[in-house]
Amino acid sequence: MYRFLTEIGEYSAAGLYEEEGRSLFYRKALGLRRFYETCELPQYTGKKLYPSGAAAMPFYLDNLVVDLKKISNLNCGAAEQIKKDFYHYRSAVPAEHTVAGNMYTHSMPHYERFLREGILSYIPRIEKIEDTDMREGLLHLVKGIECYIERCVAYLELEKADKVLIEALKKVPLYPAENIYEAIVAWNFVLYLDRCDNLGCVASGLYPYYKGEDITELLENLYDNLDINEGYSMALHTDYNPLTLQCLEASKGKRRPMIELFVDENTSREVWNKAFEVIRTTNGQPAFYNPKVLLEGLKKKFPVIKEGDIGRFCGGGCAESMIAGVSNVGSLDAGINLLLILEECIKTNLADAASFDAFYRGYIVAVEQVVVNVTRGIYHSQKERALYNPLPMRTLLVDDCIEKGLDYNNGGARYMWSIINFAGIINVIDAMLVIRDLVFEEKWISAEELINKLTENDEEFLKQARNHHACFGKNEVDADSFAAQMVETIFAMLDGRKTYFGEGFLPASIQFQSQVEAGKKIGATPDGRECGAPLCDSLGAIFGKDTAGPTALLKSVAALKPGRILGTPILNFNINPDFKNEILQALIMGYMQMGGVQMQITCISREVLEEAYRDPESHKNLVVRVGGYSEYFYKLSDELKRMVINRTIQK
Repeated sequence: MYRFLTEIGEYSAAGLYEEEGRSLFYRKALGLRRFYETCELPQYTGKKLYPSGAAAMPFYLDNLVVDLKKISNLNCGAAEQIKKDFYHYRSAVPAEHTVAGNMYTHSMPHYERFLREGILSYIPRIEKIEDTDMREGLLHLVKGIECYIERCVAYLELEKADKVLIEALKKVPLYPAENIYEAIVAWNFVLYLDRCDNLGCVASGLYPYYKGEDITELLENLYDNLDINEGYSMALHTDYNPLTLQCLEASKGKRRPMIELFVDENTSREVWNKAFEVIRTTNGQPAFYNPKVLLEGLKKKFPVIKEGDIGRFCGGGCAESMIAGVSNVGSLDAGINLLLILEECIKTNLADAASFDAFYRGYIVAVEQVVVNVTRGIYHSQKERALYNPLPMRTLLVDDCIEKGLDYNNGGARYMWSIINFAGIINVIDAMLVIRDLVFEEKWISAEELINKLTENDEEFLKQARNHHACFGKNEVDADSFAAQMVETIFAMLDGRKTYFGEGFLPASIQFQSQVEAGKKIGATPDGRECGAPLCDSLGAIFGKDTAGPTALLKSVAALKPGRILGTPILNFNINPDFKNEILQALIMGYMQMGGVQMQITCISREVLEEAYRDPESHKNLVVRVGGYSEYFYKLSDELKRMVINRTIQK
């Protein structure tokens, strides 16, 4: 196998078989070394940072760089053997409850440590590891990275690249950075080692090297690198410094990173105004976060979090709660389709239910059984992953894996918890209110008739259901009270449940594009949703129902006690471009004072969206917020485009 893979130029795959008697961790690490020694170098584009642009990198979920298609075309048996040896791990989460996530583990390196100490300083720490294969594997990986950097420098010299860039890469990230340029060069290089997943806490991390320079252009370069390689987010905390404003300025009009801006009563007018400038570039940036509720809530939920670490919070992936550089968080490990469960309960239980309370209790029991099955699946998957999917790169980049002598997927990271998405929450709330009122209290329609109407996708009935007076999003006491009770009951089901590693489970409401596919599997539902239509947009009201204005909508969402949803509770808020800064600031702070956690704003008129729908070629740079992430409008599916267009735009 080794000879064959070497002969066809698959050196990374060959490294996996160079010493077949060694552990999976060692063999993967050696494969990564061979990759860095032989891979095609990223093209120099004249940018201030290198690499820049798309680049081949280890896949962050398995740390492999294997062209299985090429190998299979030449030797199907060899490809099958690689799959058997290195793709053994499979998720045990029920497939129907993977809305937006299925054992994903977004993370981010401890960038600041690499800037402060340099990669070569890791060698003495690695040499203390007792596990021979882990120790020698990580040493191979460091050697591979060192070789890769040397190859990059030689290539840049051949290309007559900027001498300042070359001199910086001769130093970082192997050795500590001494100035702001070296720091951002190192940050960018480490980003490429980790498949451009997340940027972490950029402003605070770079600030120790700042001497008054304007690095906006460098930040734009960094952001573009994250974007082109499908990276995600970064956080700006309330320890504002001049780089905070530069980080915001650099994000104007850009799709990525999704910026998480923490704000409170002490946030300066300068920061607010800069944030609103960025929002007006129609890219959905930044999202606003409540430090008091979110960070204090996490510390209370997981007392193991150190006081000095909580300020390094960063929503990994789209927005999933984790601590930058020290976390292995299941984000998202699963996505429970609450509306799918309700559909089954309607079909099997509604006609026989003696009362609404009896039907509702039956639904809660059904949800709890799914929660039990899903959390068991996650527990089993974590156990299997620890055995069959070691991640040498993450082990190197994330604290405290080296000190513990444990692989990232085997309990090495400092903090570990699992996040479960709950999809279709608002659909279920509104559907339950229709069932309660029309079937049981007003007896306007029988259970059998309602089931038939849903089966037939009856347009007239669904229109009446959509117009039902009791619904979420209008600050109606009855509807919001029921919603709060149901949400608390469901989220409490995660309390006390154990993960295989770490502190436990957190609930989240993060949909991004997943609500489209999840909805296709579900027939018409009593909230007025048509057969196959998408699920609700995270925690926002069903489109067209939030007719009582922005304050009413925010009060309804706050009634759900978002601080309970620490995974993160996403709220999409849509506003016309002619908004007044002071009014939007008041809405954001008012929501947070009521307990709101997160609020992301799309600032585009419906007219522009309709025009972009008709003529996508002329609007290639139009970015919108969808669930927990930003995306180019033209890249969205037709269903998602219509969803975004149909959102209520607050005035």
